Amino acid sequence: MARGWAFAAVVAATMLVAACSAVAPKPLPTPSPSPFHYAVATPYPHLTDPATADSLYLALLAEALAVAPVNASVGAPGRDPVKRINATYAGWPLAISQFRSAKTLQAATRWRAGAKPGVREAPIEFIGQNILVQWGPITKASPAKPDATQLAAARALRDALDRLLSPLSARTIVPIPTPTPLPTADPSASSSPGPSATPGPSTRASVKP
Repeated sequence: MARGWAFAAVVAATMLVAACSAVAPKPLPTPSPSPFHYAVATPYPHLTDPATADSLYLALLAEALAVAPVNASVGAPGRDPVKRINATYAGWPLAISQFRSAKTLQAATRWRAGAKPGVREAPIEFIGQNILVQWGPITKASPAKPDATQLAAARALRDALDRLLSPLSARTIVPIPTPTPLPTADPSASSSPGPSATPGPSTRASVKP
């Protein structure tokens, strides 16, 4: 009997020590989502047709072009242009005119792509979709020619408009250099096939913003 009580006392003491030494488990930390853990879609730069003068103006600012607004005017209902934004860019006046459609724009301007502008026309003009962009002073004399700085600005403007409103047509008093296309490999230059190329990222991000 004495041995039984002793054994029971030892078992009870052992269970008490184990209970005292046990530590309650800590709850697992809840991960907090971080914006850096997720890819952010870049918007596609091309504007929806028909575009608006406002959307193009804001897009040019997003392209880091130093366009400064002057004023804006709105046309009569059902008439063209729908809206015109007057601004300045690289020392010359810049006008962005929104028409109801590319068809009404063509009818109003009788645009001939590649033709040199004449009197009462801007030295540099672009059309894309339903938008007419005119850059430079409009006078009764022949259009002024841009200097070297303005020529570089014209190229930057044309490149931005091409991303936003392509296909783009132009009428300029002087040729505006276009970006040099990257050389393409000639498949007949080598008889043995090389390693397959991994497609690079597109110059126009997809959904982009």
